[in-house]
Amino acid sequence: MANIRQVAQLAGVSAGTVSRILNNDTSLSVTDQTRLKVLAATKKLNYHTKNKSKKSPVIGVLTTMNLDQVAEYTYYQQVKQGIIEELKKEKMTLSSIYYLNKSLDNSFWDGLYYWDGVIVIGSLSESAITELKKLNSNIVIIEARYKNNSVKLVNANLTAGVKEALAQLEKFAQTNIVYVGGPRYMTNLQGEKTLAKGEVRLNCYREWMKLHDQDECSISTSGWSIEDGVQAGKQIVQLPIFPKGILAGNDQIAIGIMRELYTKGFRAPTDYHIIGFDNIQMSKYYIPRLSSVSVAEKDLGTTAVHLIREDILENKARAATTLLEVKLILRESTGN
Repeated sequence: MANIRQVAQLAGVSAGTVSRILNNDTSLSVTDQTRLKVLAATKKLNYHTKNKSKKSPVIGVLTTMNLDQVAEYTYYQQVKQGIIEELKKEKMTLSSIYYLNKSLDNSFWDGLYYWDGVIVIGSLSESAITELKKLNSNIVIIEARYKNNSVKLVNANLTAGVKEALAQLEKFAQTNIVYVGGPRYMTNLQGEKTLAKGEVRLNCYREWMKLHDQDECSISTSGWSIEDGVQAGKQIVQLPIFPKGILAGNDQIAIGIMRELYTKGFRAPTDYHIIGFDNIQMSKYYIPRLSSVSVAEKDLGTTAVHLIREDILENKARAATTLLEVKLILRESTGN
């Protein structure tokens, strides 16, 4: 059986520091990286303290967006908040939140070994998932689309949302519907992003238009912000035929489109109908109020916590992908 000196040697600290960390000495001033090194060493050496009380499961969170992007997109803020609130409710400990805009530092890798589970927000590359799983098998990923089932996924049922939105737009626009949305990226553990093939909303739009014998017309934006929507609006007014129906990949793009079209003399719902995604707070107060496919972002975070808890404490079998239902909220932008 390992002893405290062996733990100290592996972590590169004194035995006294190990003892104080393991006994939760609040007067000890050490970095998070040092603390994680000690905890990782105890796990690797299978060292057990005399304190037999059951420890709270410790969870790390990794998002493929950087801090500025998370601050800009309400969607990700809500997902993150759902995770934080549910971890607290379930008496689980949030270790740290890492933003994958560059290579991950040593504290992440030390934590990955020590944490009981990891929740990822966004699409990691397949190679990144393989690397993470070498050190931690309890991984749940929110809003990522993979063909293999090597990790548990929590996704919103965007396909159902697109179909319901298009059916609504068709009532007014008939065959003249355009889709506007941004790209989907895969991120590796160095923070490098590569364009992924296909985006679920765009793919579903194309399939729906083909099934209904309608000509597709899609506009790709560089991102998912209001400004990206403004730029898309400039392209829309230059189309040979002005679209009567517009499906935007998120509410921020939709609001940007409406702003730009307003400056060109086009008004919703008189001249066109438009529907966004995510049902952010701004959509309820914009004029005209925006119809939107409501995605329960907090529920995505809550469900991810439930899945990771089952892995850690209950060893329950669960389908590789958990789909959460969405709801179309109709407002003035579609004449409702």
